[in-house]
Amino acid sequence: MSNIVVDMNNPTPPYEQVRREIVEQVRSGELTPGDKLPAIRVLAGDLGLAPGTVARAYKLLEEAQIIVTRRGAGTTVAPGAVAASERSAATTGRESGGVADPDLVALFAGPVADARAKGHGDVEIMASVRAALAGQAPATNE
Repeated sequence: MSNIVVDMNNPTPPYEQVRREIVEQVRSGELTPGDKLPAIRVLAGDLGLAPGTVARAYKLLEEAQIIVTRRGAGTTVAPGAVAASERSAATTGRESGGVADPDLVALFAGPVADARAKGHGDVEIMASVRAALAGQAPATNE
């Protein structure tokens, strides 16, 4: 795994910068399925970040099926990581440089918090947002 650079002057949160760097390394072939990633504490120390920041990035990568963590075996790039990284990159706003509109973020903050409180994960929430953007009608249980 080549060096990850976190720019503290970048408005993108550090955990998101770490997540994006790993996604890009998978997409570029620099990281391949089965490659071992550093332990959370090791990577956090290398980057000068809190372990919780790196843990959050790893959690999002696990939810997106890009990495897998197994007790005793560490964290590795998942078998289907390349396809998952393509999907992940397509949903992170790369086309706009990844800079979110603060007003739009504020608009979505409440509904996202509500969805999480009801037990929905980020991957499921993103899939629902994509469906809404595509104009798909919600399913009814009638």
